[in-house]
Amino acid sequence: MFAKLLFPFRLFWPNKDALLAFILGASAILAQAPLLISIFMLVALVGLFWLWSRAKETKHFIQLGLWFGLGYFGVGVSWLISSMYVFSDMSLPLSLLATFSFVVFLSIYFALAGWVVAWLYRPEKLGLTFGLMVPVVWVFFELVRGTWFTGFPFLLVGSTHLDTWLDGYAPVLGTFGMSYMLALTAGLLVWMLLARNWVLPSLIILTVWLTGASLQSVEWVEKSGKTVDVALVQGNIAQETKWQRGSFLPTLRTYIGLTNQNMDADVIVWPETAVPAYFDLVEKGVLKSFIKDAQLLNKDILIGVITRNQKTGEYYNALVDIKDPSQVYEKHHLVPFSEFFPFARFFKALSLLFNIPFSAFSQGVEMPEPMILAGQKVGVSICYEMAFGAELTRNIKDSKYLITVSNDAWFAHTLEPFQQRHDIQMRALELGREIARSTNTGFTMVADITGQVKAEMPAYTAGVLRAEVQPYVGETPFVRWQNKPVWLWAWLVLLGLLGLKAWPWLKLRRTKPKKAD
Repeated sequence: MFAKLLFPFRLFWPNKDALLAFILGASAILAQAPLLISIFMLVALVGLFWLWSRAKETKHFIQLGLWFGLGYFGVGVSWLISSMYVFSDMSLPLSLLATFSFVVFLSIYFALAGWVVAWLYRPEKLGLTFGLMVPVVWVFFELVRGTWFTGFPFLLVGSTHLDTWLDGYAPVLGTFGMSYMLALTAGLLVWMLLARNWVLPSLIILTVWLTGASLQSVEWVEKSGKTVDVALVQGNIAQETKWQRGSFLPTLRTYIGLTNQNMDADVIVWPETAVPAYFDLVEKGVLKSFIKDAQLLNKDILIGVITRNQKTGEYYNALVDIKDPSQVYEKHHLVPFSEFFPFARFFKALSLLFNIPFSAFSQGVEMPEPMILAGQKVGVSICYEMAFGAELTRNIKDSKYLITVSNDAWFAHTLEPFQQRHDIQMRALELGREIARSTNTGFTMVADITGQVKAEMPAYTAGVLRAEVQPYVGETPFVRWQNKPVWLWAWLVLLGLLGLKAWPWLKLRRTKPKKAD
């Protein structure tokens, strides 16, 4: 009994294979932004799957998955310390503990994948195991991690293969589809190494990659009309002073000054919470004349601000078009433990450890109508929502391009702004829409429908990015299907494998002789 209680803690005591899994996981981050050396992710997956082939007991499969995750997320989401220790007044020990806890939480998904692989593992059927089961289990738990319990789609392995032949799958099956194709490639390589079977795995790998390459040449969407001249304002307001009373007016002067220099643009965009105050107050107060000028000039200016329902006391992270304040987008997918605390009563004590202004936002409408900006229908999102491609498809059909805003100053000079920048590129490729992004400190940019950055301004500088955004019409298959094909394939394969696993037991029960009366 005592040994069973100690089992979870023993998983954290590594052996040589667990340490190797940790190194593989940590090295895989070289495939993520900003370096994007994609081969490291393929090598890491091959290494992990090979280690699983050597595991003797279920606990070893679990431990290998766990330690791979500890290396991968330990490096990949280390930026979390910055927001808590530097900007949230949390002590260093508590910041380290909270970051480690989050890393362990994310790593548990890899540990669970190891547990399922151990349960379904058939060493006598290497082709079935590594050519089918292991890749499906991998992408299944990536889907679970990225969509269930609000979703934590950080560092999806498929995103590392933007600018390779596999990115042809992004407009069809999304990033999770790319993850599956990459895991399938890794599994087939392990099958080749273990079985010395070179022909069939090689043919499948060649087919997977050449199909991806051929999909790159398909034009899923088409241009619609003239380009739109956008001015994306980057205020570069330091996070440590942004919410201080003495910084409020200087912040507004910065944004108004940069905006006045670009009033000839079709659409002007300020970053997330560029105005650190309630809109109903600044609308009648400090921004009154500025808003009146925008309305007289018939100029669409989106400002990041906080809106509220004065009757209920609820407030929202929002974008408001000051030319027509009835056009407002209120963020729907909030950041857990930052913009809201799930199970608020249970985590109330935890929330007191953070000094984060406005950390109890309410959710906006799930499927808002596109905004009409400079005569075009435009889809709008805020920050974290850009990590959820399937959710963005809900209002993409009528939108000709997308605008998103963010405030990555919470994570300045870490890996996180690069990772968010890469997310923008992936969403543009998946959705078949150009995306214009305005941020406080960077990266302010425009991504085209091939996932390439077509315009960008340097991070950590104040200024305005002027760029031409091309509207598009039409739908990519991903917009139509979202993640459904990948989910369907994963469930079909897992249920089939479960059936194969259960068949001998069911057959035995049916043939077992009945006892005589």
